[in-house]
Amino acid sequence: MAPPSASGDNPFDVHVDRIVAFQPTFERLDARVVTAHNQVSPASAQGLGSFPQAQTIITEHTRLLAELLARLAELKAAIAAANTKTTMLIENYRKAESANQTSVEALMGPLLNVISAVTRKD
Repeated sequence: MAPPSASGDNPFDVHVDRIVAFQPTFERLDARVVTAHNQVSPASAQGLGSFPQAQTIITEHTRLLAELLARLAELKAAIAAANTKTTMLIENYRKAESANQTSVEALMGPLLNVISAVTRKD
């Protein structure tokens, strides 16, 4: 599904409660990254020996291990950033909802007085 248009001609609803319900997913993803890191980081090919083919395998293993650990670190950082941005999004929408409610209440008081005055039949 395509994201909503930024031009504002296609309004959409934001369901903050659904976003809040999604947030624990970040914790689960982070836990999986930590588990993967803990299982991968101690991996070593050093016990293969010192003959040339073993040294080639050890070198390649070390390179791949460093690459994988770097990717896991990037994934962990991306998950943290997404969680932070989602938290900020939730806070911003809640502030906007509160401001809108305050505005509605400020407008409704005088409006109800006018409606009351107009409908009175003295």
